Amino acid sequence: MEFSRFLESDLQYHVYVKDAPQFQKTHDTYDHWALFIVEEGAFHYRMGSQSGTAVKDDIVLCPPDLTFYRQTDGLSFHLMGFQWINSLEEPPRAADYPSFGKLRLLNTKRFQSTLSQFREAQYLHAGIGHTYKKHLLRDLLYLLQIEHSEQHTMTLFSEDPTLGRALHLLQQQAEFGLSLKSIAVELGLTQVQLTRRFTREFHITPSAYANNLRMDKVKQLLIYSSLTLAQIAEHCGFTDEHHLSKSFKKLCGVNPSSYRKTHSV
Repeated sequence: MEFSRFLESDLQYHVYVKDAPQFQKTHDTYDHWALFIVEEGAFHYRMGSQSGTAVKDDIVLCPPDLTFYRQTDGLSFHLMGFQWINSLEEPPRAADYPSFGKLRLLNTKRFQSTLSQFREAQYLHAGIGHTYKKHLLRDLLYLLQIEHSEQHTMTLFSEDPTLGRALHLLQQQAEFGLSLKSIAVELGLTQVQLTRRFTREFHITPSAYANNLRMDKVKQLLIYSSLTLAQIAEHCGFTDEHHLSKSFKKLCGVNPSSYRKTHSV
C-alpha cells in the first residue's frame, strides 16, 4: 500500500519515571491515548482481550475508554498522553492508526535517540520543553505509522556494511523463497553467525524479516492486482494457495481474501 500521509498527534503530557518499585494505581481508564515505553525492567498488562509482558524497548499503546491493568516489580518508563488530530477532510479509518497493544520499532537507533531527547527535555523551561516534546512524540508516532504501513520492512538500516549487504540480499530474494545459508556464505559468515548479528542489530531474525518482506509483496498484489491466490502464491514462492493462506493469517491475523476485500481500492 502506498503510504501517503501521516496522522498528526497532540501531546497532552509526558512523565518519565525511573526505578519505580510498582505502579501507583493497578489500573486506569483514559479519555485519551496513553503510550507506555519501557526503559528498564518489565510490567504485565491487560486491556480488553489483549494481555502480555512488556520489556525493555517495548511500546504499549492504549486507546481511550479501555481499562488498562498493569503490574510490575520494578520499572523505569515513559508515559505519554495524547490525542490524534483530525485535520483531514474525511475522518481517518481505524486501519490508519498504528495497532494498539504491544509494539516495537525496528528503527532502534532513531528510537533510542528520541528517548534520550525526551529525558533531556525534562530540564528545559516548561513551555519550551512541552513544545519540544510535542515534536518528539510526533516523530515517534511517524515512525510507528511508517512501520505499520506495508512498506515498514524496507526501513531497516545499518552502518555495518556486512549487515547492509545482508539487507540488500534479503530484499532481493525474499519474495522468491530465500536460502539463508547461501546468503551467509556470500557474506563470509555461517548461518548461525548471520542470524546472531542480524538479530542483535535489528531485534528480528533474518528469516522473520524476509517473511515480512514476502508478505508485503503479497499484500501489494492482493490490493493492486486481480491475480488469484494460487497465482500470487506461485509468484511469491509459496507451495500453493493453502500454504499462502496459512502463513498470511498467522502473520496478519486475517486470511488473504478478507484482507483483499477490506483494503482494495
